[in-house]
Amino acid sequence: MPVKISSIRWGIILLGIGLVFLAINFGYLDYFVWMRLLSLWPVLVIAIGLELIFKRTKLQFMALLSPLLLALTFLYVSSVDWQSDGYHFYYRWDNKDYEQHVYHYSLEREDDIDNLEVDIDMGPGYFRVSSSDDELFVGDFEYHHEKPRCRFDKYENKGKIFIKTRDRGGYSIFRGSKYKNDARIFIADYLPLDMKIDVAAARLELDLSELIVKKLKLDTGAGDIKIKLGSRSDKVFLRIDSGASRIKIIVPEEMGLKIDSDIALSSTNFRRMGLEKHRGYYRSENFSTADCRALIDIDSGVSQIKIDYY
Repeated sequence: MPVKISSIRWGIILLGIGLVFLAINFGYLDYFVWMRLLSLWPVLVIAIGLELIFKRTKLQFMALLSPLLLALTFLYVSSVDWQSDGYHFYYRWDNKDYEQHVYHYSLEREDDIDNLEVDIDMGPGYFRVSSSDDELFVGDFEYHHEKPRCRFDKYENKGKIFIKTRDRGGYSIFRGSKYKNDARIFIADYLPLDMKIDVAAARLELDLSELIVKKLKLDTGAGDIKIKLGSRSDKVFLRIDSGASRIKIIVPEEMGLKIDSDIALSSTNFRRMGLEKHRGYYRSENFSTADCRALIDIDSGVSQIKIDYY
């Protein structure tokens, strides 16, 4: 009995999805590959159309173009990668040109505040954070239509910075990727810091090793996330809520860790890094005696999550 073309088609789709998951888990692909696949959804419609056209005709063998087209789509998407150049962050396969602007926002040192909150809401893009030893806040934001809204409020001895981009990105399953909101931010290293970051699908590099971080809440879609914590705060609360992502958290060797995670379908290296499971969460051996501790709560989709020490 001959194999049905539709069976081959669905076999290619399932095989492709499985191979993509494997490639992500082994670090060969990033999670943005799913968005690239979604942007090519018309290929599936075309493939089914080819089957229907040539089905039960003398040219029935031409229906094999359907699974072949799908296989080529998976190969094409897997060969595409990100390009990063300074503040410009774009897909290699997206050759469209969009006018770009960079908005610079800075705040001078404030000696009459002793606590700082930073609240950032951005669209998709490349987002980097590090420390500043002389200014309260410095940010360079790439935008395309409207510059970000930035506001600084001060109440008694507390300062709060709000950053919100109006360009929410141009991705849709009908148009694919259009433009990104890239940002480079420097935050004062001399004040205790609470941060809230809400970004769409993004690549994030947060070097917080020189900052006095008390709390960090990160809410993001699919992404590539790298967070480096330091030991300047005796206790850090880190909450990550993300879609399918690759997450790497780098901490000092002397830091005690406690990780509560809802990541049943994700791969982790917690046990390989010496963390033991205790009452539903992972904990380092030195958690109860460490001078600096991180309490980490992760709620993520199908992801790859790694802990590393420095």
